[in-house]
Amino acid sequence: MDDTLLSLFRTLFTERKIDVDYVFVNPLTNTRYYDVKRSFNHVLRKADIKDFHFHDLRHTFASQLVMNGVDLTTVKELLGHKDIKMTLRYSHLAPEHKSRAVSCLSRIFSTSKKISDTKTDTVTNF
Repeated sequence: MDDTLLSLFRTLFTERKIDVDYVFVNPLTNTRYYDVKRSFNHVLRKADIKDFHFHDLRHTFASQLVMNGVDLTTVKELLGHKDIKMTLRYSHLAPEHKSRAVSCLSRIFSTSKKISDTKTDTVTNF
């Protein structure tokens, strides 16, 4: 959980003036909800959002991480995937990682060429 989300939860708990360890609680009983899907679906209907499911939030989380440059191993760990193959489904969202990888080699070789040129200049100056 990042600081932004933690701050949001603290604000919500302060506004609700309740002392519970859960985010989704019944305001009448201050007990946690065991299933938020019904409420989630109700909100989707009120917002007139079609063809969106609770699990899509997980996909959005992973997709946003990958599209913002988070490496697939970290995404795998955050999602709790046991096998990297499951996480590789998101790799198409970051094709620029291949060009960045090749750019690294380009920088390495251009740096070594400059060093090599400098050594050659030094040798020819003798």
